[in-house]
Amino acid sequence: MAVVRAGIPPATLQQIRDAIDIVDVVSRYVTLSKVGQNHCGLCPFHEEKTPSFTVTSTRQMFYCFGCGVGGDVFTFLMRKEGLGFLEAVGELAEQGRVTLPQRPSRWASPSQSGQRKRLEHLHALAQAWFQRNLHDSEKGKQAMAYLAGRGFGPDIVQEFGLGYAPPAWDGLARYLIGQGASLPDLEASGLVVSKETQGISKADRHYDRFRGRVMIPIADLRATVVAFGGRVLEDGTPKYLNSPDTPLFHKGRCLYGLHKARAASRQLDSLFLVEGYFDVLALSQAGIPQVTAPLGTALTRDHVSLLRRFVDKVVLTFDGDVAGINAALRALDVFRDSGIAVTVVVMPSGHDPDSYVRARGAEGILALRDQAPTLLEFAVTQSLDGATHETVEARTRRVDAVLSIVAKGSNPVEKSEQVQRIADRLGVRPQLLLDRYPTLVGRQRSVVSPRQSEASASPSRIRHHDQKEFREERECVWLMVQDKLRPEHFSALRPEAFQSPLYRRLVETGLHRLNAEGRLDVQGLIDDTNTDDHCRDVVAELIASQKDFDDQDEYIQGCLRALERRHLRIRLDELIGQLRIAERERRTDDVSRLNSRIEVLRGEKAGLSGSTTSAPR
Repeated sequence: MAVVRAGIPPATLQQIRDAIDIVDVVSRYVTLSKVGQNHCGLCPFHEEKTPSFTVTSTRQMFYCFGCGVGGDVFTFLMRKEGLGFLEAVGELAEQGRVTLPQRPSRWASPSQSGQRKRLEHLHALAQAWFQRNLHDSEKGKQAMAYLAGRGFGPDIVQEFGLGYAPPAWDGLARYLIGQGASLPDLEASGLVVSKETQGISKADRHYDRFRGRVMIPIADLRATVVAFGGRVLEDGTPKYLNSPDTPLFHKGRCLYGLHKARAASRQLDSLFLVEGYFDVLALSQAGIPQVTAPLGTALTRDHVSLLRRFVDKVVLTFDGDVAGINAALRALDVFRDSGIAVTVVVMPSGHDPDSYVRARGAEGILALRDQAPTLLEFAVTQSLDGATHETVEARTRRVDAVLSIVAKGSNPVEKSEQVQRIADRLGVRPQLLLDRYPTLVGRQRSVVSPRQSEASASPSRIRHHDQKEFREERECVWLMVQDKLRPEHFSALRPEAFQSPLYRRLVETGLHRLNAEGRLDVQGLIDDTNTDDHCRDVVAELIASQKDFDDQDEYIQGCLRALERRHLRIRLDELIGQLRIAERERRTDDVSRLNSRIEVLRGEKAGLSGSTTSAPR
């Protein structure tokens, strides 16, 4: 019987799977490349340089061979967005235009639809409200004039969904309340602020966070608006104001415009990383769509992890002032060992990317990119600036900050090449720099991080032992979930032959999922194991694993024979142990019975020994 998950009928879940391609869903977060029958990319759940994340479209499953996480499209969305099962089902059903039975109201309680969906809806309503204000001939006149003055035409305004927040105290708050929003959700969204004031009703304490500003919607990788940035029109501080961190939005993990840039980056294999909203808008309008920016924060490792999923080349584009140069230098440590090739464009004095592209066009920016030094070369040059007349020792000390970062590298060949380049630039022997390594490394000696510790004990690493100890059992289960077994093979598949409780359980589940013709209902097996994290991950791993055979039928027969031989060997060892005890205790009848049984099993084992298994390739 099919397992009902959280009250959703299996037929409805299958209808959603049929309407939604897991490759499309995962591609919103990960750049996937076709490899054989599967799609591969960098895992969104742990840091890695070599792609180990696999999506199998034929079975609508994903699995990471690095961290051991796997599952179906519902599991993926739950893990990636922090959703509950019902929330993931609701979102995917909406995307696939599948009607759910007794679908909850949009403003239902958290147990029905979840706060996240309600906050997303609030942001969609707010964006529409901001846009209407901008295009209102009276309300939006000043904001439109400001945008036009900065060179932004109607196309880019429309493409990026720009809007306007009037200076009224609580215009947005009252509008959203009129649409059915609750006060707790308004506060959680970050769109309104609550001020505790004596003598004022609770409803009147709420006022708009954004007032008198050009509004810039911030979208996640699904192109769902999760926050806003606002640029003040008149004198006031701060010049730029962002939404606070909310259940939808974390500044240190989000990059502005990435959901638009990633499509272009997938083709161009590189990305411009600039400093602000209007830099992104200006480059996009000039015909450089592969551009993104952090949201008023310094670059973080979370940002780098996000970038690494989509590109392996990044062009850091900074203002030519001291702050811009310092930001580029800080990026050296953040990008260290990321696997991303980084070059640095520093704008000529008096320019930022916005002003430069308006003055010189896309060709000007691209020319600077083509001449840009690597991040390391830039850091060394900046560290040595002004040191021409200093002693060798003083110049060496100037580059200690760069050497400290080089020393953190994990690739010895790359480190050696980098030290050689730094030495050439300094005009000193490389050994002089290498002699400083023990001191530098001693300063930064660190313990294993919780994330590294967690990765070392990942399910995939733990199961490595099982793969060796229960190889025959694993191969037979792999053949089963890959739908390579015919009815006659299933008749030879006996659960009692499996020593691993996990593999035995999967075989038992599979045997209960045989149809009238004796073929396996693989999707039914997947559904039955989806509620058990361990079983689900193993099934996902086996589905993602690919093998080639010289003779598939012979390989199947060989695996079944190997499993039976192993089972007979274990059974023989047990009987021989019982025989020795019976002989010691002089139980004649038991000795005779056990000897007879042992001879029968030895004969069966001998009959299985004549064949070999074709090894997979």
